This record gives sequence, structure tokens and C-alpha cells, in this order.
Amino acid sequence: MSTVRGLQIRLAIKAFMNIHLRTGSFLMIAGLLATAGCHTTDSVSAGRNIADVFVDVAHICHDAKSNGDTWDYMWADDDQLYSFGCDSKGYGAKNAMNLNFNRLKGSDWNALTGQLVNPMVEYGLNGAYLTDHSTKLVERDWSKIPRGPNWKVTGADCIDGVFYAFVAENWYGNQKAFGGDRLDSAMRQTVKNMSLIKSTDKGLTWTRPMAANAEMPMWTNKMFSTAFFFKYGQNGGNTQRDSQDKYVYAMSNDGYWNSGSAFYLGRVLRAKIGNLNAADWEYFSNGTWSSNLNLATPVPGLPNGENKCTMGTPVWLAALHKYVAPVWYDTGDYHEWYFPKDVTFSFYQADHPWGPWAYVGATSALEFIGDRTGNAHRWYGPVFSPKFITAHPDGSVTAIMLFSGSTWENTPNSLYKNNSCPVTFYPQPQPKLLETYNDTAANYSDVWNYQTNRNVGDWNNDVHVTTNAGSYCEFKFTGAGIEVLSEKFHDMGEIKVALDGVSQGRYQLYQDPMPRLYRIPVFRKMDLPPGRHTVRVTNAATNGAFCLVDGFRVFSKP
Repeated sequence: MSTVRGLQIRLAIKAFMNIHLRTGSFLMIAGLLATAGCHTTDSVSAGRNIADVFVDVAHICHDAKSNGDTWDYMWADDDQLYSFGCDSKGYGAKNAMNLNFNRLKGSDWNALTGQLVNPMVEYGLNGAYLTDHSTKLVERDWSKIPRGPNWKVTGADCIDGVFYAFVAENWYGNQKAFGGDRLDSAMRQTVKNMSLIKSTDKGLTWTRPMAANAEMPMWTNKMFSTAFFFKYGQNGGNTQRDSQDKYVYAMSNDGYWNSGSAFYLGRVLRAKIGNLNAADWEYFSNGTWSSNLNLATPVPGLPNGENKCTMGTPVWLAALHKYVAPVWYDTGDYHEWYFPKDVTFSFYQADHPWGPWAYVGATSALEFIGDRTGNAHRWYGPVFSPKFITAHPDGSVTAIMLFSGSTWENTPNSLYKNNSCPVTFYPQPQPKLLETYNDTAANYSDVWNYQTNRNVGDWNNDVHVTTNAGSYCEFKFTGAGIEVLSEKFHDMGEIKVALDGVSQGRYQLYQDPMPRLYRIPVFRKMDLPPGRHTVRVTNAATNGAFCLVDGFRVFSKP
């Protein structure tokens, strides 16, 4: 951008601020600053605004053979997927490690097969921590609070044939924050001293070594300590969008594994990322770029200052010309590490990595997942993979979201796995919820059992259940959209759905061993002509499995 053009923009912004300083026009100013300081050859082209988002929890894939969290897939130049896992055995390690590195084979997101590549022994067994001012790892006594940090991975990617991952020192929420002299007031897991490691042999060996990352971390400022790469496609992507062919972008919060307070954006020349030198990086600062991390400013439009800032992997949706990012946070206070009341995944969109970002929608764990035992089953750590993005004829785009969750037992029914589910982004407004009707609003054939006081999260705490093949229910409604609510569990079967007498196919209520899912929209139809309709649900299971009806959501036109 020419000096004259830059001066014109700065003068225009100054005049605008003089007139509108007290009108709450911060985001507009931020957008002008971003354009002025971060202009690229195609940055003037805006994408299609995302009007709605739907998280399809009815199609969760639960990989019972995996163990761990922070599954950020790398789509490599060999078309394979690779991923780190943390605090776990990954896919078959003999011991649970602080880090492990795995390969996932397969072309379908819900049918991948994992295999351990590297147990990352130098980063220690699960819970092994660094002693004060030392590179020595001490094995953890799980009956005691550790005295130092252990290693975790955040974001990872394959860029031009080389694997990269951010590793950092983590202090759990029952430890003194950042290794200081007091706990974090919100009992968050604090993070500091991050480094970038790389592998040129598909994960068999990595540099920098752990000892170098402990002695001389690349970043000692917690403002950039939990970074995730922006992802564009296989092998780092190949687009000129926002000069992505020249730069690698990464976003970090201000030093928290969960519920951070601000987001900061960094970038490095693609030709220099392999140097593993923090001096090569620069940071978004009030609409321009600075090599001084202390001058970095929060990325506008994200929930800065609200303890709602934990990043997953931002991904580029080429069909919509938009970036989308999953942001997650704990809700409710907790006094024992780590048992939040709830965890929310929220989604944001932007035309550029530097924003301004805009909120799209959210889904929380308590909306759909529970357990009769009272365990705090909560999802966390959402990321997107660019390998699994599908554009639809109606203009919407579906991206596969990966996540893990608590509790952390290495058992098939734990959420502490490599889980995934589809998330669809719509450029047009979707039908709006009119009303949720209880299961008692439907008419039932014979051999149904009405159950109350189930205390597992069902709508109005009651359901209708049958094991009789062929038993059905009918629900009449007036609207333009319908969802049939049920549960998913490993004792459930299959249903057939008909709408206005026309078959809509079969739908699974069965879910492989994992916590029970409740209030699940197992059937969803959003493009009905407004008017009177009838939906029929029939038990298609012939093996005595349960068929359950919990309720119905009726929608109007947008």
C-alpha cells in the first residue's frame, strides 16, 4: 500500500473517530484499521456471511480405540492424517505419555483407523513434570499436587512437507498459576513457555528437543503460548487469500488451556517457519504488524475480556470465502479441578485472520450429554480439519469438528477419545424455533410405555418407550420445519420416519459405548412448505432394542 494511500486512510479514520468516538463504533474502526494495516492482493473480497450454524450431535463418531485429547489433525502431503494426543496412550502406546504422535488412515471421517507413530518419550509419562529451573522430568505421584509444569501440544499442521506443532508448559488449575506464587482465581490451567517443533520424517523424530524447549523456550510471554494454526488445506494449503502463500498464521489466547481472556494473532513467513525462531514472527497490533509481542492487541470481534477465549483450529471455507473458528469456554464456577458445570462451543466467522470476527452460534454440553452416575461428562477442545469439508447445493458448508472430553478413564465409554461430528454453516437464515412439544403431544399405537422421572436430561423428564417392532407414534404440527427428539445409547435400536405419508428413511438411535445422549434431533427436516403436517416414527428394531420418543421441535420460516 502506498504511503499516500496509507496517509489518506489514517486521516479518514482520525476524522471518523473525532466524530463518532462516543457512538460505540469500535468494530467499524477496527475493520478500517485491519484493512489499512493488513491489506493483501485479495483482501478486499468479502465472503458470504454465515447466518446460522447447526451442530449435528446425532452423528457423533466416537473412536473407542483412541485415548487422549487435543486431536488436531494434520493433512499431510501424502494425503494421510496425523495427530498428537496428550496425557494418554493415543492409539496403542504401552504407557500413557504427556505427548504421543499418531497416524490415522481412511478416507471417511467416521471410519478412521489410528496407529501410534511416536510415543514422544522425551516429554515424559503422563503427568511427569519439570522441576524448578531444570530440564529434568519427575514422574508424578497422582495422590499429590505436582510441583511443576508438564508438556502439552496445542495446534499442529503439515506445511510444505514438514510437520509442525506448538508445545508448551502447563500448570493445572490446582497448581500455582504460571509457576508463580498463587493459584489462578478461576482455577484455569495456565500455560507459558511455548516452542515450535518440527519433523521432516513424518513424525519419527522431532526438533527442537525437549531439553531445549525447557531451557530456552521460543516464547516466554504468555500472550502467545497456546497457538493454533489457521488451516487452508492439504500440506498447508495453496491459496493467495490473505497472502497465505507467503505467510503462516496462528492464533493464541493469553495463557490458558481453558477459558482464556483474550486472543492474539501471529504470523511468520512461510519460507522462515522452519527456522524455529520466534524473532521471525510478527503480531497483529492495532491494524498493523509488529515484531514486538508486547505491542500485540486483541483480535477484534472475539469475546476478549470475558474468560471465554479458548481457541480451536480456525479453518478456511473456500466455498463461502470465510474463516470459521471454534471458541470454547467453561461455564459456572467450580472448586475442584477440572469439573466445570458446563462447556460451551461457540463459532465465529471472519473475512480475514485479523477480523473483525462475528459470532455465529453456540452449543453447550448440557444440551445433549449426561450420565445417570452424576459424572461431569463435558466436551472440550474443538478443532476443524480441512480434509473433511463439504459444500452443498443450497450454499451451506459442512466441516467435521473434532473434540475430546471428560471424564478421563481409559475405557470404551469415556469421552476422553477422538470424537467427531458434523457442523454445518448456512449463508441463509434457517427456520426459527416456534415451540418444543413434549412426547405426550403425540398419538401412540399399542405397546408403548410412558416413563417419568428418568433424570437423564430428557425434555420434561419423561419419554415414551417401546421394544415392540412396528409400534409407532404420530405427531401433527403446523410449521415449516420439524425435529424428532430422542436419546442415543448402546441399548437403543433403529427407527423409520415418514412425513405426510412419504418415507424419510431409517435413523439410528444406537450409539456405541459412551455417555447417554439426550434431546437428540435424530430426524430433522427444515424445508417443508408452511402448513399442516404429520410425522410418524416407527420402531424398526427387531432385536428387542429400545425405541424412544422424547418430543418434537417445530420451526417456522426464517
